[in-house]
Amino acid sequence: MRIPKIHWSGLGIPGMQSLRRLAMVLLAGLLALNLAACSGATLSQATDAARTAANVANTAANLTGNEQLKAAVAPVLKLLNTTEKQVEAGNISAASSTMKTFRSLWDTAQPVVKLAAGSNYGLIDKGVKLVLNTFGGEAAPSQDTALAAVKGLIGPLSALLG
Repeated sequence: MRIPKIHWSGLGIPGMQSLRRLAMVLLAGLLALNLAACSGATLSQATDAARTAANVANTAANLTGNEQLKAAVAPVLKLLNTTEKQVEAGNISAASSTMKTFRSLWDTAQPVVKLAAGSNYGLIDKGVKLVLNTFGGEAAPSQDTALAAVKGLIGPLSALLG
């Protein structure tokens, strides 16, 4: 009997990435301690082995998380950068048209960004609200207002990617 592999990332369970990271770090630590105990290592050597294994597992989990973050944020940043160029060129009409897809892109990226940003999410959320208010009205925004809103969100999102 073959047991199907569960793709946890596709389930959309909030905090699953953090839970998976914790499980991997704990598993690596336990594995290292068990191996050290079987080989007759001292407690100090076993602790060092567990710490090294945990660091390796944590680094691997971080790299996986960063790839997921990049995949979620890249389309949003691409849209914002395109809009920024249009606004700088004075083409507010094209920028407003481009921004019509922002909400759907953001709705997809938001859960991953919120999890990755942690306590810094408030700044990003304010930037999103400013962008939505700037481009969501009946009247076209001024060039300065549009540029400030777009750049105000590009900065924190780019910083989140590192």
